[in-house]
Amino acid sequence: MTENESVSAQAASARDEYGLVQMANLVASCRSFRRFDEGRRVPEGFLLELVDMARLCANGANRQLLRFRVVSDPAACDAVFAELAWAGYFKDWAGPAVGERPTGYVVIAAERGAAGKPAAPIVEVDCGIAAQTMMLAARSAAPSYAGCMLKAFTLRLIDVLGLDAERYELKLVCAFGLPAEEVRLEPLSASPDGSIKYWRDDAGVHHVPKRSLEDVLI
Repeated sequence: MTENESVSAQAASARDEYGLVQMANLVASCRSFRRFDEGRRVPEGFLLELVDMARLCANGANRQLLRFRVVSDPAACDAVFAELAWAGYFKDWAGPAVGERPTGYVVIAAERGAAGKPAAPIVEVDCGIAAQTMMLAARSAAPSYAGCMLKAFTLRLIDVLGLDAERYELKLVCAFGLPAEEVRLEPLSASPDGSIKYWRDDAGVHHVPKRSLEDVLI
């Protein structure tokens, strides 16, 4: 057994020994989904529960500067969708078509320390923790929902949401819905061009290359 194989074997053994299999599978399933079943909408109560979990997450100095806007009304979802950009690696794809779009959003904002001033830098960390918590919760639900975190949105979005730009700074849009695509993790060696770029095959399956455990240990 090589040193690299030994590292992977140790991790796999610990996963079994310490009861981490279920969590590992959940994390592996928690991918960025970009196509959804628009005919089956995410209930507003479900989105509110995600926010209720996110507000309990760790945050810098316990300042609790994040604020959340839940969007579930179909017309409001359409308005948010119009301000988003999807899948930067797919240059010829404009995003999910009608019938495949998200049916709910949680928009994460940060309260500014002073009017018009940037929010505290720590909220970037807080935002990531809250967003991933909501994504994991969505995947663990029954039925299993999926989501996508989007940082690419227009400056108009804050006005579309009716929020005060002097008071709030938009940080992230979390889109949710019932998944209507298959997403697979792949070793980096499977990448068609040897890069970290995700790709879709002829069957529409979305592939996401990941570095190995050995590659990320320093």
